[in-house]
Amino acid sequence: MLRNLFGLLTITLKLFSPIFLVMQPGAAWGAMAVFERYVPWMIYAKDRDLLEFYFTVPNRPGGLKEALDVFARYAVNILNLSVHSMPEWERAPVFLFADFTELDVDVEDVKRELEFVTGDRVYVKEARVRGFMMDEFAFPIYVLPSVRSIMIVEPDFHEMIKGVYEKLGDVTAVFLYHLAYSGGKFLARYLSERLSLDRRELLAEVLKVYQAGGWGRVELVRYDLRQLDIVVRVYDSIECKIFKGSTRPASQFIRGHLSGLLSELLGEDIRVIEAKCIAMGDPYCEFYAERVRTGELKEGLRRV
Repeated sequence: MLRNLFGLLTITLKLFSPIFLVMQPGAAWGAMAVFERYVPWMIYAKDRDLLEFYFTVPNRPGGLKEALDVFARYAVNILNLSVHSMPEWERAPVFLFADFTELDVDVEDVKRELEFVTGDRVYVKEARVRGFMMDEFAFPIYVLPSVRSIMIVEPDFHEMIKGVYEKLGDVTAVFLYHLAYSGGKFLARYLSERLSLDRRELLAEVLKVYQAGGWGRVELVRYDLRQLDIVVRVYDSIECKIFKGSTRPASQFIRGHLSGLLSELLGEDIRVIEAKCIAMGDPYCEFYAERVRTGELKEGLRRV
């Protein structure tokens, strides 16, 4: 299943059952299968001898395959693999975790052959705790060119959100909304400067960030700029699932991000309101957009 794919690509060596994602109305391919994805920055494999490798390969068809063939010759199982490059780069960096359990293999032999095949230095690190390894070679992390990123696990995010509500009470809603609002504006501005699309097409592309970033699966239900009839659904929201059993919509962070995103894309003050929410038992979170009229700032804060 491994192919020589470049261009901000992560390959995970395990297949999962598909989840079907409903795309925007009129999309050429209708429903799209999506798959669970493990980002290779940490691995736990009890009682296994794990090693991390970092090396680069020539950025050409077959460059990656030649390097991976080295592991195959030594019967080394690759557990996680991350490769990325841009078309103009001469070399593509490779990060991987490999399992050397019960192998009569000298790691130095693998390293030397990799260096011969790739024509570059190979870095290797052995797990200090058997069966558990963190990525120690990759820093900083990028998901967009020149834009540094962070990764956070869902339980951490949930505890942070719940903790702020416990400490600050209802004012947390205002804080989260405006915290995310500026981020939404940045994202819309960043992508609009790079993609030559009309506003509807641009919105459809920008909304994909929420799925790609693990926030939730998104459907653009309606889009009519003349009436400002914009409706977005978010399935399996990472934010609202925290508050299941609530009697009112729970999204503030994602809602604020959507508000900032639409405000930047449309060039006017837009506020997004959540009408349905998985926290209340609805099958998805549904948001609609409305214009913020002059002098509505205080009212807007009360509705956050």
